[in-house]
Amino acid sequence: MTDPDRIELERGLRFLHTLGMQSKIDLVDCSERLLALIESLIAAGTLDLRDFETRRERVARREGERMDREGHVHVALNDVTDKYALEDLPEIDCAARLPLCKARCCALSFPLSVQDLDEHAVQWDYGRPYQIRQRPDGYCVHNGDGDHRCGVYAQRPAVCRTYDCREDSRIWKDFAARIVADDLNPSA
Repeated sequence: MTDPDRIELERGLRFLHTLGMQSKIDLVDCSERLLALIESLIAAGTLDLRDFETRRERVARREGERMDREGHVHVALNDVTDKYALEDLPEIDCAARLPLCKARCCALSFPLSVQDLDEHAVQWDYGRPYQIRQRPDGYCVHNGDGDHRCGVYAQRPAVCRTYDCREDSRIWKDFAARIVADDLNPSA
């Protein structure tokens, strides 16, 4: 696929996702109206609150289980507007630690920002909009095979810029002593 085709595909997908989010906003509006109606019925004594709550909880559990079973997904975006303006970033000597941690942080999943999408440097997963795209081994597609160096370091997402692994038990048992977590399998 050529770059212009990829860009056009991404623009089309973003339009569809935006349309989906607008539908979600409309659904929230309908929910607000329904809740206002229910409150009015309860206030008027037409609807028993305890009976309603019992039924609502039962339906919510049933629908939550159904959505989980059917694998419902959602569109996620990071709300950082300018990743290049971020300040007070953690200072970690990643290059010295890569041989130990094997860039385990590069196997974490997270949503990209609109800025990331507009730059067209960082790839996202079309099946999970707008999550960072990962290889079958669990690592980010921009993580270098073997050396674990970032292929889009200058354009890396805000999450990568602000992430601090020092207290993350998925990465380190003891950061200062350079003891890695037991399981560094990124797909775990």
